[in-house]
Amino acid sequence: MLMGSGPDRILGAVDLYEQGYAPRIVMVENWQPGYELLESRGVELPRDAELAASVGVQLGVPEEAFIILPGNARSTQDEALIITQYLKEQQAGVDKVLLVSSKFHSKRSAKLFRWALGGLNREVKVLSCPTSYDDFNAASWWQSREDTKRVVLEYTKLANFYLVDRWR
Repeated sequence: MLMGSGPDRILGAVDLYEQGYAPRIVMVENWQPGYELLESRGVELPRDAELAASVGVQLGVPEEAFIILPGNARSTQDEALIITQYLKEQQAGVDKVLLVSSKFHSKRSAKLFRWALGGLNREVKVLSCPTSYDDFNAASWWQSREDTKRVVLEYTKLANFYLVDRWR
């Protein structure tokens, strides 16, 4: 499950788990501005992945089904690279990733994950599973200010990936 718009994504991930499609829900810790400052003062602030796992447990998913990978991910690309590294260390067993994200984010995130997982010494299929709880309306995205911003930002990020990030 990708970090981001929280409630809709954890609901989608829990559905896939409950339907038997996924034995685990894997998430990457995301970077949060100011987290290190609070930590240096002895303040514990739950990260988004910890909060999502807590919600999942409240919805009936066993705590041991959640895997939270460290990483301070700042982007979907960071999440893809961290999960790729995790799968490199898991030599066997994983041959597909069900990628839970928001509807507007699903195409770009799947491209990023396919690119990152291409570095493995085995094939891992990426199946995009946009959450049905997302309110994005693909049929008339231009009629909503929020949906328009989402589409423009996704295309900007996709162009950035093709022009800059994938070459780093």
